[in-house]
Amino acid sequence: MTDTLFNELKNIGISEELAAKVSASLDPDHNASKKDVLIMQEAILQHQAHFSQKMAEMNAKFDAEFKQQNAKFDAEFKQQKAESDTQFKEMKAESDAQFKEMKAESDARYYEQKAESDARYHEVKMDNIRAYAELKTEIHTTINRQYLVTFGSALLTIASVLAVNWYFHV
Repeated sequence: MTDTLFNELKNIGISEELAAKVSASLDPDHNASKKDVLIMQEAILQHQAHFSQKMAEMNAKFDAEFKQQNAKFDAEFKQQKAESDTQFKEMKAESDAQFKEMKAESDARYYEQKAESDARYHEVKMDNIRAYAELKTEIHTTINRQYLVTFGSALLTIASVLAVNWYFHV
């Protein structure tokens, strides 16, 4: 049992000398003393120091690996972001070109339709002006004829009254 304890103590990081003392103090044939308690405390403190050192080494190792992985991931992220930005810029340029092309076509159709609409408006307006002029002419001609007929009738009536009057007075 002593050899096993000695080997176990060495495996957990306790020095050979202290492991031998602890193994000897735990021997059933050994009489315990205050010194044995101090040896056990020293073994515990040595184990804690060894454990703390191992933890510090592991933390340093993990920190280094973490920083290395973090740097690797940052580099990959930057590369992917650059590729993504490039693709975005290409797609945006393509989209902008399509938009400009569609806008140019839309503007061309708009101006073409506006020109047709303006021409139709002008044509309808001219038709209305002509129709109004014809209507005014017709009204003027009709009123003029009516005036001539009325004036002629009045003159004829006067002439016939004078002729009848002259016939009966003569």
